[in-house]
Amino acid sequence: MNVPILDFIPVPGAETMQLISTILLIVGVCVTVAGVILLFLNKRKGKEKNTLAWILICVGVLLTANHGLQLIF
Repeated sequence: MNVPILDFIPVPGAETMQLISTILLIVGVCVTVAGVILLFLNKRKGKEKNTLAWILICVGVLLTANHGLQLIF
């Protein structure tokens, strides 16, 4: 499907998009790992509230899945 792109809208090249997806894939993995570490630290201390840890894990998994699929296809 060819959609005309207006001249004043900056469109990055394919290599730039691949670089952005790779960086965000790495960020997603790091955010997921940070969430898991925070979850285990909170369980060790006996705290019941793990909302931030679960938010970090969910955001990290979504980033990783989204940009991983973009790099595959």
